[in-house]
Amino acid sequence: MTSELTFENLVLNTEKASGLLTAMANEKRLQILCELSEKELSVGMLAEKVDLSQSALSQHLAKLRALKLVSTRRDAQTIYYSVASPMIIPVLATLDEIFSRKSGTRIRSESIKK
Repeated sequence: MTSELTFENLVLNTEKASGLLTAMANEKRLQILCELSEKELSVGMLAEKVDLSQSALSQHLAKLRALKLVSTRRDAQTIYYSVASPMIIPVLATLDEIFSRKSGTRIRSESIKK
């Protein structure tokens, strides 16, 4: 039995979906969300993992905070970030599945850019 896809909920939430996809369309912000999906990280650790200066990272995090995709926690002078939106993990999982082959090999980004 085949069901017809209508995407009714998506049609009703296009503004939210567009904001989420716009945020994730930036390579560094996508990397940030991938790292934060695994665990909470300090700004310093996150900057190291995504290879950004703390200044550049701060700008990306501000955009993600504005969309309520990440949240912060302060411990003394250290600020920790974590994924705040329940929408992030399923989207990342879907992207991971799309870019994974059944054989376990990954699609190389060079082949996508062509």
